[in-house]
Amino acid sequence: MSWLRRIATLCAIVLGMSAASAELTRAILIRGARVFDGTGAPATVADVLVVGDRIAAFAPHLHRPVGARVIDARGMTLLPGLHDLHTHLRAPAFDAPDDIGKAYAEYLLHGVTTANDYSLSGEMLAPVRALTAPGGLAAPHLELAVRIGVPGGHGTEFGWGDFFTLQVSTPRSAHNAMRTALAYKPDVIKVFADGWRYGSDPDLNSINVETLSAIVADAHAAGIPVITHTVTLKQAKIAATAGVDAVGHGVGDAPVDDELIGLMRRNHTAYIATLTVYEPQEDRQFLPGEWTRLAPPERAREEARMAKPLRPIEAYDAKRWAIMQGNIRTLHAAGIPIGIGTDSGITGTYHGSSAIREIRLLTQLGFTPAQALIAATATSAAIIRTDKVEGTIRPGMRADLVLVGGKPDEDIAALYDVRHVWVAGQEQDLPALRARVDAPAPTPMPAARMPGPIDTGARNDGRTDLDTLPVESTETGTDHSNLIYVRPTDPRAGKKLMIVAKMGGRDRPYAQLLVPLTRGGITLADASGFAGIAFDARGAGSFSLALDQYGLQPDDWRHADFTAGDAVQEVRIPFAALTGDAPFDATKLRSLLIRLKGDPGASAWLEIGNLRFYK
Repeated sequence: MSWLRRIATLCAIVLGMSAASAELTRAILIRGARVFDGTGAPATVADVLVVGDRIAAFAPHLHRPVGARVIDARGMTLLPGLHDLHTHLRAPAFDAPDDIGKAYAEYLLHGVTTANDYSLSGEMLAPVRALTAPGGLAAPHLELAVRIGVPGGHGTEFGWGDFFTLQVSTPRSAHNAMRTALAYKPDVIKVFADGWRYGSDPDLNSINVETLSAIVADAHAAGIPVITHTVTLKQAKIAATAGVDAVGHGVGDAPVDDELIGLMRRNHTAYIATLTVYEPQEDRQFLPGEWTRLAPPERAREEARMAKPLRPIEAYDAKRWAIMQGNIRTLHAAGIPIGIGTDSGITGTYHGSSAIREIRLLTQLGFTPAQALIAATATSAAIIRTDKVEGTIRPGMRADLVLVGGKPDEDIAALYDVRHVWVAGQEQDLPALRARVDAPAPTPMPAARMPGPIDTGARNDGRTDLDTLPVESTETGTDHSNLIYVRPTDPRAGKKLMIVAKMGGRDRPYAQLLVPLTRGGITLADASGFAGIAFDARGAGSFSLALDQYGLQPDDWRHADFTAGDAVQEVRIPFAALTGDAPFDATKLRSLLIRLKGDPGASAWLEIGNLRFYK
């Protein structure tokens, strides 16, 4: 070997040793835990070595590497991180502004290290990923969904706009929507496949098997799972025939039958029941460990409920609840994979704690505690196609781990005694997360200084000067208003936005263009260096402008009416002229909303250009 090669070899060895030494400083040895590995094997006392973001070894009496931190886990149980495959993280489950930081923290505090978020549009995926990247806001692994539904179906009636829930009715439109969806690189596709409203409200539209099959084919070709909103036996059969990865919510109108079970077996369709959102809340009770881990507003809401006379459970709620419980027993006995989901964020279905409650409910419906834990770990990971990297404790797997007191594989209530949580090998600061949840103030969020121009027509890709995508929204209801907007390409139009609205049937209808000030309106915009908002406008109708301010509910957002006629005129709205009871803070803005109003059935139009903050 030449001397140059020897020097190169020696350098490589030294560099390798340095890298190894640096890695060992990140090593954690969890000593003497009862390890429930999620594979179906009984718990065994052993050590688990974590190096970096991976499980490096799992065996009794492991040697402690130099520099490794040791966790004395004697008397405790180490589990794979838990899952919640159905959440709405931007909804707080009680009357309050959205706060994803608190929602993330509640999952981590309960040992949930992977959560599917169904409360997003495609534009929100990238900013959420950036916000929760290493070194950012502490969060579980987030499996972020793009939502697809049918015109007039569930998921389209809340006024969030067609872009929030892409709407399809044929295989051709499904393929077109999937091209839009896949461009955002979602982790999962959520499809609203069922329009049954539980016998309490008029039914909405449901998807057909051909359209759903087209969605599944495109998603699976991209390696992405499909989970449906499915609540009837008929639509569950359509979902299973189409080959979805799981039906979400579960059949609540009739007992499952052999035909459905056969379809689910043949097409490898699993079941995610979200029992906690359907469990009657009128007489709901909490275990002591569960109660102490609720957030202060959650406890306050429950205390207020319990202080009132007990309300009777509606007959249709009681019937559906009995059917759903029976279906879990039947499907479990038939060997259909059942994962954990909650629909948390919906009123009274609290983030984090509901996942543990869902696991506990399975133990009342034919699951042993150990089987329920497997549903929450390995089975849930398999449903979302992440079981090659997480869901079990084995060398090479991602180190998503939770250490609890007691033996949850024998007494599921031990899950409330969380001592340590690791996400990709990083131990979570549980006291800091608890403080975040308990704080009355919203979670601090990054803020970008606004440059002034918002939408001047400078770009040719349909996006604003701020690289955001305007989207439409309306009032709620299946007969909501409709809005379309276009950007004329004729230079004589001056690259203005043309907005046209057709009002819906309810009282005081409206349609509005939502212009995010940051991508997806997730992080904040700081416009404190400006005096107000200006734009050129002409139109016919009644108009107003509002500013989405973080930490406030929509009814509290500051707003102002303005007028527009046949001739173009400049509109200037000083921040000081915005009305509203809540204090205005120009450093915490997320979007502006330009609203068109009119009588039911009426039309309105508005042309705006050179939208900007002014000094």
